Amino acid sequence: MKRKQIILAIAAVAILLAAIFLYRWLAARPAPLAYSGTIETREIQIGSKIGGRVTTVNVEEGQSISANAPLVTFEANELQAQRNQAQAAVDQAAADYNRLQRGNRPEEIAQADATLHEQDALFLAAKNGPRPEELRQAQADYAAAKANAIAAASTYSRMKPLAAKDVISRQQFDANTAQRDNTAQQAESARQHLALLQAGTRTEDIRAAHARYQQALDADNLMHQGFRRQDIDAGKARLVQAQAHVAELDARLKEASLLSPTDALVETVSVRPGDLVPANQIVLTLLESDQLWVKVYVPETDLSRLKIGQPATVTVDSFGDRHFNGHIQEIASAAEFLPRNVQTRDDREHQVFGVKVRVDNPNGVLKSGMAATVHLQ
Repeated sequence: MKRKQIILAIAAVAILLAAIFLYRWLAARPAPLAYSGTIETREIQIGSKIGGRVTTVNVEEGQSISANAPLVTFEANELQAQRNQAQAAVDQAAADYNRLQRGNRPEEIAQADATLHEQDALFLAAKNGPRPEELRQAQADYAAAKANAIAAASTYSRMKPLAAKDVISRQQFDANTAQRDNTAQQAESARQHLALLQAGTRTEDIRAAHARYQQALDADNLMHQGFRRQDIDAGKARLVQAQAHVAELDARLKEASLLSPTDALVETVSVRPGDLVPANQIVLTLLESDQLWVKVYVPETDLSRLKIGQPATVTVDSFGDRHFNGHIQEIASAAEFLPRNVQTRDDREHQVFGVKVRVDNPNGVLKSGMAATVHLQ
């Protein structure tokens, strides 16, 4: 009996010691941190850099939209016409640049070669003068013409007295006179032609023929060499400039159709079809439902227990005891709500730092403006 009492006493002492240890451990353990705040969400303000007349408004306030959903469309007929003109300029510049790269066409080169051969032949003919065959032919032509002129003159001499005695008709005499004059002119022309051939080509004619040949040679060389590198580079620069103008107009045309950058909720719509909106004016405000946070203010005395990424749970009045997961996203680097003089521990408790707690929002049930409590272990 006595042994049983001893065992019970020992057990009571052990229980007492365990209770004391547990009490002290719980007393030393930091209490959970809880701070109140309001759920906030990130706003996206949508506007156009070009503005203009509104043609369509595709959303309403309070509407949930997905990324790339059309929001507002502006009239862009003038911009589209300018873009078409710019594209035509690109096509023209591209054609010119390709032509400069390819060089001249084979038909153009062949024509330049033919012109060169022709001018070369003319220059050689001017430089060498008439051929012996041409001189002999000219001498024979002159001899024949001279003989015809002598014969015509002899016939005229015989027929003149006969015409005076009316032995022959006046018509016959006139015909003989005309023949004499014609043959004399032909003989003189043949003589002058022979004299020119015998004198050879004049120096100035040779120089002129050489100049025409040199001009044809230079043109032929240019045709074979193609265009200069400077011309090709200039053609490329014109093409790049025209393409840049098209890209600029494409960017401006993109501003004529406003799209949602992400999944969001339409908060405000400040335009209607027909409104004339200046450039850079905000026309819609969106709320990102997946970008929620609670801004709370933590006393300096608790700041050492917080760190970036630390898990947190959030409760809101609308959902009772339901907990939403979150984490600390940002801790302010400067204190707020400072008292005049921070001297005592109580004063430091009033010196607070803003802490931003990111909150998960499953199914989009949380809304901006809800009162919330952040719980940190």
